Amino acid sequence: MEFAETFSFHRVFSSHMVLQREQPIRFSGKATPGKSVTLAFAGEERRVSAGADGEWTAEFPAMRAGGPYTLTLSGAPGVQPILFDDILIGEVWMCTGQSNMEMPVYSENPFWQTLNAREELKKADHPRIRFYNSMLTRRIAPDGPLPEENGTGWQPCNAETVAQFSACGYFFGRTLEEDLDVPIGLVATAWGGTIIEAWISQRKFQEKSWEPFVEQSSVDAMWRELRNSGEFQSLFEWLDNFDALGRADSALFQRDADVSNWQKITAPSLSLPCPGRYLVRAEFDLPESFAGQDVTLETGVFNDTDRTFLNGELIGSTGLEHPAYWNVSRRYRVPARLLRPGRNCVVIEVDNHYSTGSANLSNWKISDETDSLEFQPVSCWTTIFTVPAGFPLRPNVPTPGSGRTPDGPNYPSTLFNGMLYPWFRYTIRGTIWYQGCSNNGEFTYYPLHKMLIDDLREHWKDPEMPFLLVQLAAYHSHNPETRLQDAMFDNLPFPEFSAYGLTREIQAEMPRVRRNVGMISAFDRGDHSDIHPRDKQTVGMRLAKKAEQMVYGKEQVADGPVFAGIRKEGPRFRILFHNTGSGLTTSDGKAPTGFVLGNRTGDLYPAKAEIDGDTVVLSTPLVPEPQRVRYAFTGYCRVNLCNKEGYPALPFRSDKPDFEAMFPDIP
Repeated sequence: MEFAETFSFHRVFSSHMVLQREQPIRFSGKATPGKSVTLAFAGEERRVSAGADGEWTAEFPAMRAGGPYTLTLSGAPGVQPILFDDILIGEVWMCTGQSNMEMPVYSENPFWQTLNAREELKKADHPRIRFYNSMLTRRIAPDGPLPEENGTGWQPCNAETVAQFSACGYFFGRTLEEDLDVPIGLVATAWGGTIIEAWISQRKFQEKSWEPFVEQSSVDAMWRELRNSGEFQSLFEWLDNFDALGRADSALFQRDADVSNWQKITAPSLSLPCPGRYLVRAEFDLPESFAGQDVTLETGVFNDTDRTFLNGELIGSTGLEHPAYWNVSRRYRVPARLLRPGRNCVVIEVDNHYSTGSANLSNWKISDETDSLEFQPVSCWTTIFTVPAGFPLRPNVPTPGSGRTPDGPNYPSTLFNGMLYPWFRYTIRGTIWYQGCSNNGEFTYYPLHKMLIDDLREHWKDPEMPFLLVQLAAYHSHNPETRLQDAMFDNLPFPEFSAYGLTREIQAEMPRVRRNVGMISAFDRGDHSDIHPRDKQTVGMRLAKKAEQMVYGKEQVADGPVFAGIRKEGPRFRILFHNTGSGLTTSDGKAPTGFVLGNRTGDLYPAKAEIDGDTVVLSTPLVPEPQRVRYAFTGYCRVNLCNKEGYPALPFRSDKPDFEAMFPDIP
């Protein structure tokens, strides 16, 4: 048997990883086709050969939680083997979704971090919790699945690594580690502002005869029309005022600029602390093989607009006219005449118009027609200006195409291909999912959500893989720096149709129509003026408690009261509930809030509510003959109904449509 001289693991495997307990352990990688490699793990050895495609796979028996262990991959004699150490056996979960799953434990932006973030960092030393942060290297592949993952690799949990990891995922894992007393592995694959279609495979769309792959060929024409609108005129005026706050000296874009007083960047991404204009400078050495050739420079995502210079000359820009400009990976053509032997310099002018901004400084790539080079640039940054207090908010920008173009993250199957696909070779226990805002108010979210759950289970070859989702938090409008007054919501009427109400309703259907699916509510943790509520501790804890009940067999209450029916008693409605635990109560000791009653004409009126045993009795003189009832079926309202275990009642409406009749399962 001839041994391979070149061999590797797939990048999802590394030192410090956690492998799923009580399931067969599989490793995989690449080697010279037809040649053999040897793996040694936990006292056992496997010798396997690479197939014609260069892929090899080795399987070891299931193990109990424990460790640490080492893993060795070797090939031909005299070739240095690959050694991974500090490997644990425990529970592994995928943490997926959009911005509320992506939101880190800590950042310099006060609106993009969890509650008590600095205090959380001080107590983040949990060596049995391990992270793999895929979301820092967002790679997309609209033309097909990517075979490799380019994240951070597995890292032990400490104050440095947890800072940029998903807060929701971390607090979920921390609770599991404390309660189960086993190692926990967490993989973050989340991207803010993304639709559910981006996370579903093209195969699943084809299987269901779904056709989401619509090209946005008329985007330019729509922009030409919009530029003549009044909304655009106010936008242009705002941009002129923004530019008037300051421009960078042209000397700062040059390769020999003095940057001795700029701040160095050591993390894979930079959080821009507040609205303003910034310069990010990155240096790299150009290999001789690229000399004299035109190349393409890929720098990843910059939020939100940019102008990019190489050795002092503008090579490209991404502005407001580009669909999903805040989420688009930058890709600019560089003529050969601009490149220099050895050290080259890229300077990116980043305009952050809102409270949340970022700059990607990880896994840049230069490529020509035959070769490519990935590299980590040496980088630093400085501030040109920050907007002064009282500077007006930027007018909203219409977004033709909604970013659903092939080079954006919302193109169907894009994030499935780029972020999920590499992980199907890695055994996990289940998935936690926090998404929905970008599909808000869409009835088709119902069949799409079922497709997502089925799709993930099929690709992981686990037909009942646990799937836990977060029902969207209460929310009105995103104004974190100029907050609305709480009193505004004291008497705010419920709309007849609520986009957020519909989305939460669809989310609550998933545990009913799919086995081994659990849902926790975040409604009571919401913030009327921030779409990213900061209390991720409670959300993560509730997810963990639900997992312990549903997956690990713990007998405990992990759900809030759920609407079970109505009993009409003259002018009153008695509301019946499931999951009342040890009894109904309110979180503040006051009468329940958030209920409305409806009459025959369709009007909705606030109802007086009283707890009576495991029921709630509703009445209002404005509706002498109530026909329907709703609870928290709106964007934002104050709620306090819960069971005595502290889990909140789920929003509901008694006049819910029949989703199965609307969207029957398609063979």
